[in-house]
This record gives sequence, C-alpha cells and structure tokens, in this order.
Amino acid sequence: MSLLAESLVEEWLNRKSFFTIRGIKHGIGELDLLGIRREPSGSITGWHVEVQASFRPIGYITKSAELGYVKPRTQQQVEVCVRDWVGKKFRAKEKAQVRERLWPDINWEFHLVHAVSKHPEELVVFQQESVQCHPFSKLLDELTCPAERTYSGSAGGDLAEIIGYYKSEKGN
Repeated sequence: MSLLAESLVEEWLNRKSFFTIRGIKHGIGELDLLGIRREPSGSITGWHVEVQASFRPIGYITKSAELGYVKPRTQQQVEVCVRDWVGKKFRAKEKAQVRERLWPDINWEFHLVHAVSKHPEELVVFQQESVQCHPFSKLLDELTCPAERTYSGSAGGDLAEIIGYYKSEKGN
C-alpha cells in the first residue's frame, strides 16, 4: 500500500510544480520523497515528505522502544515519541547530508502525509515540531478535482484519474 500512496503523493507534488525524487536510500535508511520547485521570486522551495498511509491503524504513527506502537501513552510519552520520530525521519545528520548533497543551500520544509490517525494528539505534536501535516483524503480530493485536468503519464497520475472517474460516476 505504501508504494501506491507514495505514487499518489508524488503526483500531488508534481502537480504543485515540484520536481521529485522518491525512495532515496542512505545506508539502511530512506527518505520517502524530496521535492524542489522554483518560486516566482526565483527562490527555491524544498520539501522533505514522509508518507504514513495506514487506513486501519492499530496504534500510533510513532514507535516507542518501551511501548511499541499500541500500548497507551501519556501526553508526555506522545511528545517524546513524536520528537524522536521527527529527529530520525527529518533532522538526523544523515538525512540532512543527503538533502544537502542533492540540493545545497536550500531551507527544507518537513511534511507528513497521513491517512487515518488513531491518535490525533500525535498530529498536534508534529505541527509543534514544524512538520506540516496533510491528510491523505484532502490530497486525493486535490488530485481528483475536475477543475484540474492536468493529468500526467505517471503511475500516480493514472491512479488519480481512476479515482476521479470513480468519483464522477458515483456523483461525489
């Protein structure tokens, strides 16, 4: 499922005029998506996007060494787990080095695309950690909006077109 979700997220970024690279490996780690675009002002915007698309979640987005994904957490434990996750996924030295090697001197924004969140308090902490959260459902709405008939030949574009067709046939 994550490959399909990442394909749709990549298509969403491409339609927002981002040039994207997906699945960048570094050691045993990976960056889901990096996107850059030139703004009308001439500056370059960089987005590092992680995708967590669980549609039937059994626990938290973030993992705790002592609690795993499922055991209940206090608010303080949620905050610690989210900060650790953000540190590993976005702020780790290795991640910054990969971004810098690909596109030097860009200030990167951090983004999380998520599907169903069983514990929305995590999303609040992500935002406090300067991670912009994007519900997958809103992303799909943007991709299948009839006013935006800019389809590409990518797998994500094909999927978006299928979803748009289904929505139009159902009258949604």
